[in-house]
Amino acid sequence: MVFRDQIEALSGQNLNLCFQCSKCSAGCPLAYEMDLKPAQVMHSIRLGRRDSVLNSRAIWLCVACETCTERCPQGVDPAAAMNAARLMALRAGLEPGVREVGVYYKGFVTNMRMNGKIHDASLVAINRLVSGRLFDELPLAWKLLLRGRIKPPPLPLRGARFRRMYRRALAREMDQPL
Repeated sequence: MVFRDQIEALSGQNLNLCFQCSKCSAGCPLAYEMDLKPAQVMHSIRLGRRDSVLNSRAIWLCVACETCTERCPQGVDPAAAMNAARLMALRAGLEPGVREVGVYYKGFVTNMRMNGKIHDASLVAINRLVSGRLFDELPLAWKLLLRGRIKPPPLPLRGARFRRMYRRALAREMDQPL
């Protein structure tokens, strides 16, 4: 299957509708940080440039705010295509182009598997610890703790149901070819 077809299947988008008006790039709040702007990602997908898309920083910096989608005169959803590219990169075992995002993704899933829900403070602490930036926001954390705004983490006993669902989803994904 061609790269474009894989992205279209995962995202549910017809990327041939994109005529490169660049309104998505003009509206993207993070385009200034991206190595490929959203319009360039869309064009690269259509051209079959799998490696340049899956190894780009752009797919990891996209926060799926869907500003690009709202601005598209053709009704294409570039955010969905970026999400599909992220999924393909993860399935291919590629490291995220932005280290902090990779740390966040892994921490999020680990937190969810342990607790069955997200505990914000422990997720932030894990991310700060793994990224080596533990003390950057310590003064803010201290203020929040003193004001009672940080709740203690839940016991990991409650995540059993989510862990079962997660294992079933992984098993189902392994059965499906990419």
